Amino acid sequence: MKKLIAGAAVALLAAAPAFAGEMVIELTRSTGESFTLVLDTTAGTASVNGSTPESYTWDEGTNQLCASSGLCVTFAEASQEVGSSTTYTTNEGNSGTATLVSYSE
Repeated sequence: MKKLIAGAAVALLAAAPAFAGEMVIELTRSTGESFTLVLDTTAGTASVNGSTPESYTWDEGTNQLCASSGLCVTFAEASQEVGSSTTYTTNEGNSGTATLVSYSE
């Protein structure tokens, strides 16, 4: 689920506690590889590229999203505005840009 955490980095954009619904985030690594992260903020699960959903936690104070597999993504900033982007790093040494593509309530 390393790809999930890479995608989870984008989740920081969408994981605000007041939001309930689904968010789609595109994570693009500095190497150019892209992933689609879908967050179900009601169920507290995330799925990357259609994989089996995995639970995650969000730390608003540090802008860090961690999947139950142990992968954590830290975002430079958090936003719920569709189209907004931010940089991210993972606890495995990956980095890139996360963009909030859409969300539905």
